[in-house]
Amino acid sequence: MPRVPTTAAVFPGANVNIVLKADQPTGRTVSGTVAEVLTRGNHPRGIKVRLVDNRVGRVQSIAGASVTTTDAANIESEALPDEPQSTNTRGNPRARRVRDGPVDVRGEEQPLATIGLDAGNAGDDDGVDSHSGGIESQPQQEQEVSTCPVCSDFNGDVAALTYHVQSHFD
Repeated sequence: MPRVPTTAAVFPGANVNIVLKADQPTGRTVSGTVAEVLTRGNHPRGIKVRLVDNRVGRVQSIAGASVTTTDAANIESEALPDEPQSTNTRGNPRARRVRDGPVDVRGEEQPLATIGLDAGNAGDDDGVDSHSGGIESQPQQEQEVSTCPVCSDFNGDVAALTYHVQSHFD
């Protein structure tokens, strides 16, 4: 197996030859400029990188100083024009990394400091006051009040009544 470049040679801005995931069986390589290094350390099959045109693959070798014209044509034909800019490492446009920051409904990023603990309740309209917080924000359930069958002097809910009735027999 040929040796692949190490993390010392692969960095953002480096021209590299990569094998795309779809081309792994054939081993076909494409050239491009590294936008982001996705692998934290050296890897025996090559360091995974994202190129500036959002293609992801494993680095097989360091390319020359410039991209050839045939590779430039391949880049234009293979790049998806409608591909979203924010994708995770598996290519799913809906799944986002936490470090990318939160996105509001319109798709604009918000600073993390502006998001509070009650951010999930902002659009909820379930009749519960989301600003009161704590136990009071839970909907009040009507509890059935029962009378003690032993002494008929005690009234309470099921749990309290059970405790009270047990005290008669202790």
